Amino acid sequence: MANTLSVYVKNILYRLSNVGVDPEMSYVESQYTKLINILNWIGMCCMLSYAIVNFGNERYFLSFLNLLNVCDATTVLILNKYRKYLSARLVMVISRLIIYTVAGLYFHNGGEYFLVALLITTSLMIDNKWIRFSLCFLIFIACGAVILFPQPPLLGSPVPPEQAYANMIVGILLIVGVVSFFKSIQSTYQQEIEKQRQALFSLNKDKEKMFSILAHDIRSPMVTLENLLQMFHEDLLTHNERIETIGLLKDQVSQLGSVMDNLLRWSVRGMQGIQTIKVTFLLRPLVLELFHFFDFLVRQKQLTVDINIPESMSLFADYDQTAVILRNLLSNAIKFSEVCGRVKVFADVKGNMIDIFIKDEGMGMDDRRINMLFTSSQLSTKGTIGERGFGLGLILCAEFIRLNEGNIRVESKLNKGSVFAVSLPKNS
Repeated sequence: MANTLSVYVKNILYRLSNVGVDPEMSYVESQYTKLINILNWIGMCCMLSYAIVNFGNERYFLSFLNLLNVCDATTVLILNKYRKYLSARLVMVISRLIIYTVAGLYFHNGGEYFLVALLITTSLMIDNKWIRFSLCFLIFIACGAVILFPQPPLLGSPVPPEQAYANMIVGILLIVGVVSFFKSIQSTYQQEIEKQRQALFSLNKDKEKMFSILAHDIRSPMVTLENLLQMFHEDLLTHNERIETIGLLKDQVSQLGSVMDNLLRWSVRGMQGIQTIKVTFLLRPLVLELFHFFDFLVRQKQLTVDINIPESMSLFADYDQTAVILRNLLSNAIKFSEVCGRVKVFADVKGNMIDIFIKDEGMGMDDRRINMLFTSSQLSTKGTIGERGFGLGLILCAEFIRLNEGNIRVESKLNKGSVFAVSLPKNS
């Protein structure tokens, strides 16, 4: 029962404070509107009480001013409800400037403190600089007049000192409350800006990675096309070799188109940054497709390729990211293999993970190079027949493996080859 009542009260307070607040408003503007609503709801209650007290003490004109204050607060809330925000603020400032000035001059009720609170509120909430300056100037003059030129009680007897002191305390609390609220708005706004800055920075980093992937994946078929066209240009091929090479050119162009389609699809999916979407897929068809991608390079180096992956073995990971991981590792295995060498790809199940091994018998690495593999300090290394690289592939591989909750291990000996082992979740 208590919880239900608490929720009901919170809902009521939320609706009262958010009169006219539009979800499409900026954060600062919505908070300003919320503050105006809160001030006017509280002001209505207080001024209605003052009106009753002053009427009972035969200060009829002051009671009338209090009722005018209630009416202007109601008008402000109605204008906010109908999205007339500037009109609401002008009504609030101008009407209260008049009411507080008259009350302070003739009833000596501490109206100058309410005018100071109004001055602070106006300076912070009115965007138009000329309107803001004009209103603040008028409020400043009115405040000075109340303090320096109190008028004789022509409209009724002044309020007793204790009521003036109470009004002074309320006015000071109002000033402190308004300043604190605006300070919290600015603090929260700065935090939101910092969050957006961090999100933008992260998004830009993701875009840089995606451009790196685009460059890395397009480069291999482009290099193959360049080599084939160079052979045509230098007239190094026999008639039969020309026919075979034309077939290879057709395959390479087709593969390049397929790569572009895949990468463009992935780029569209990643417009809000790199996203990891896990799906179930078979491992062996993916590996075969990737080797087809490197078919010319394998032939050029006369490599022997051994693939030992069960037909039914399946992963639960992001398909595109897994393709990038394996494509980079296979590219490196081919790149660093000696002519007439061997590349082996095999896989094994270990618990909830599948270990994918890519082994070559090429150049190998020393410990210093292994320690640099997955850092930004990695330098590009040429392959056994001068193939070029960007030195970015393994850095991206490591990140994508992490995003898919896997890990990567490396074993290598200089001039004896390398083994890369990638662990990714299996399909459960």
